[in-house]
Amino acid sequence: MRKVTKTGAKKKAWVAFSKYIRVRDCIKTTGFPDQGQCVTCGKFFPFGELQAGHAIGGRNNSILFDEELVNAQCRGCNSYGNGKYAEYSVWFIEKYGLKRWEEKVKRSEEIVKYSLEDYEDIFKKYTKKLESLLN
Repeated sequence: MRKVTKTGAKKKAWVAFSKYIRVRDCIKTTGFPDQGQCVTCGKFFPFGELQAGHAIGGRNNSILFDEELVNAQCRGCNSYGNGKYAEYSVWFIEKYGLKRWEEKVKRSEEIVKYSLEDYEDIFKKYTKKLESLLN
């Protein structure tokens, strides 16, 4: 039996979280889990072309699994557009307000260390949330 590593558990947790975010946003923007709208360019894409993009760069653990800061983005905006943080921040501020944005920016600078068990709990949490969304 293979031993679960912290790196493996983190990757597994991210996959579950990412899928939850993309399905959540597809359903929110189109009513269906297989197509959704990019939070930054506003265009519609099939699920497979969407990524879970962060509004603040760096992907520090403090914001890695933040449901408000992570939303569906197309590959063009997230990967090739380097996150399109300017557009993303405007969207976030319009939705949640400047005070909330400032709180998130401050939080993004914090150092958070997750344990193997934390990652396993995150995986379980988002697997259940995804199942709930799809039912």
